Amino acid sequence: MSQQINIHRNPLFQTVIIRLLLLLAIYLFLISPKNSLTDWQKIKVKGSLTWVTRPSLLTYYQSLDGVIGLEYNILQEFCDENSLELIVVSAESNKQLFENFDDFNVDVAGANLNLTQNRQAKYLATVKYDQTYINLVNSLNKPKIKSLNNLPELKGAVIKNSSYVKSAQKLIEEYSANIVFLEDISLYELMLMVTEGSIDYTLSDSNILNVYQSYIPKLRINDKLTKANDLVFYTPNKKDDSLKSRLDLFINNYVKNNEVKNYKKYLSQELPNSKPADTVQFLKNYKNRWPLVKSMIYQSANKHGVSPILLGAISYQESHWNPKAISPTLVKGLMMLTKAVAQEQNVDDRFDPLQSLEGGVLHFLKMMKKVPDRITEPDRTNFALSAYNIGYGNLEKARVLAQKAGLNPDLWSDVRLHLPKLTNADGKTAVIYVENIHVYQNLLQWKEQQ
Repeated sequence: MSQQINIHRNPLFQTVIIRLLLLLAIYLFLISPKNSLTDWQKIKVKGSLTWVTRPSLLTYYQSLDGVIGLEYNILQEFCDENSLELIVVSAESNKQLFENFDDFNVDVAGANLNLTQNRQAKYLATVKYDQTYINLVNSLNKPKIKSLNNLPELKGAVIKNSSYVKSAQKLIEEYSANIVFLEDISLYELMLMVTEGSIDYTLSDSNILNVYQSYIPKLRINDKLTKANDLVFYTPNKKDDSLKSRLDLFINNYVKNNEVKNYKKYLSQELPNSKPADTVQFLKNYKNRWPLVKSMIYQSANKHGVSPILLGAISYQESHWNPKAISPTLVKGLMMLTKAVAQEQNVDDRFDPLQSLEGGVLHFLKMMKKVPDRITEPDRTNFALSAYNIGYGNLEKARVLAQKAGLNPDLWSDVRLHLPKLTNADGKTAVIYVENIHVYQNLLQWKEQQ
């Protein structure tokens, strides 16, 4: 005989119904126009702030020892103050950045973005956190652009959908400038095109130039094309400025306390390979990262007859044993290979640690073969290491300078004195690079024998 249950008198069923009705009432209360949450309240409820940006030293950059970036520092401190998690969405171009901002649930957009009328018409802009102006940039290998009237004879390029478009269009209209608009390209890549000669000039913000000049010494900065432009963050225009108001208050205090100036100074000291060896950080990474790459480093070193301790030290100096490392100069991976070196050494994936090691070892051995046979160790390896860092051609220029000064061009101790005197390469960094590797060799040798 079947048992019949009256669900209307079932206490458990009644409890479930009451809870569902309560949740529905809360939901209807929250979405009602009169009682809906502000954008800031919604962010507090979800516990996170989502930011879309483009990687760079001034925005968001995964350095060898952690994330740095002026905009990152502003937003991270803002989140810390408000007990929020900062979620970063990376875009490869300004076009992709604003597509993500428009199409996804993103709270803030910022990537060294200027305050423009077009953007203000679509989004809410925060107060400025910094200022910049636009320069015309060409190469020291070519004559200085003395007059904008010469632009029709030259080839320029700027990033499509960037704040440079307006200035470029003005040059086209007033001076018949020959400028192309390129998509899916970074400003750093455009600057490389300038120094390599594939274009004659580009446009850049002054604050970005101050950073990238350390990487591309051949750049020549010409006259300013604009007055100072405000740099801001953007929030969605939902007729609700609660998030913008909170950011404005924080940014005003951040600027008032000279944090922008202080952080820029800090960034200038964070350029890759330009700092003396950090032994404390090395020992931390030896414990945490070395076990993950050790077998691959020994495998690649033994295969090519290179000391695994030397290869370990080189790879540490390059990436701090981070196979996913990326520098602002777009070198990538465990051995920080350029795109050109990767192609030359048949490396398909620079983030694959074994491929990166293979490519790096082969490139290092190529530098070793270029060093004259008469040069003996340890000078031979020192020359090869410096060539790995700044190119063999630049090493040869330093050797010529040493010889002209009456010193021995076959001795590292003499040539290292003249590397910093190079005008078209960062020879000072190359000297620190080699010296750091020796420090890391000694530390690694010591730790491996324990």
